[in-house]
Order: sequence, then structure tokens, then C-alpha cells
Amino acid sequence: MLNELRVGSIVTHPLFGTPTVVKAIAFNGLYIGTENGLPLHIDDFKPVEITDEILESLHFVKMKDTAPGIGEFDWWETDDISLTHIHKGLYGIDGLSGIKPMKYVHELQNAYFVVTGNELNTKELLYL
Repeated sequence: MLNELRVGSIVTHPLFGTPTVVKAIAFNGLYIGTENGLPLHIDDFKPVEITDEILESLHFVKMKDTAPGIGEFDWWETDDISLTHIHKGLYGIDGLSGIKPMKYVHELQNAYFVVTGNELNTKELLYL
């Protein structure tokens, strides 16, 4: 997980229990600062899994459709990208190959940035 985190990544830590924002990453990669300024060891952080509730808080809208031979299926959209639920909590970006399936919010943040050139607005996620 360490090599996937950036300033602005959403993670959790046992001290907080709720999502928090990475504010700084040390040169040696062992400590990261959080929104309250505490330097904490990287091994104590945990990724935040993507859930329906989180996608809704990130302003994704759940879409549904039906296709012959497939039946009903759903996906998530924003104005910028569409996410497909691939398998057991893994998501992919429609029309984009080469990016590994995403399970965690920080992975979605990174993929969103690659695709759009913009940061994903995560402010509301911090108040779940």
C-alpha cells in the first residue's frame, strides 16, 4: 500500500476509526502525517474499502440496466468516469484497460486522477 499513497489519499488509523487524509509522506516512507498533524507509522494505516455508501458520498450515481443473456446489471457514474463492479468488491473503470481492479478508495483516487487529471473530491467522505 505504501507505494500507492499520495498526499490527499484517504486511509484509516486505529487512533481515529474514521477516514482521514494523508497530509505528508516522509522521505524514508515510514511515517505519514494526517490532517491533525500526527506523524504515524505507515504500517498502522489501513486502506478504506470501496462500498456503495462511499461511492454515494463521492457523488457517484448507481445506474441499472438489463441486457439480453445477461439480465440486470449495474454500474456507478460521475460526470467524469463510470465504474463497473467486476467481482467481489473489485471495481474497474469502463473503457480503460491497464489499470488493476480497485478495491480501496486510495486506488480509486489514483485512477480518477490518471483518467481526468483532477483530484477526486473526498471532503464528504471524511464525515461518514
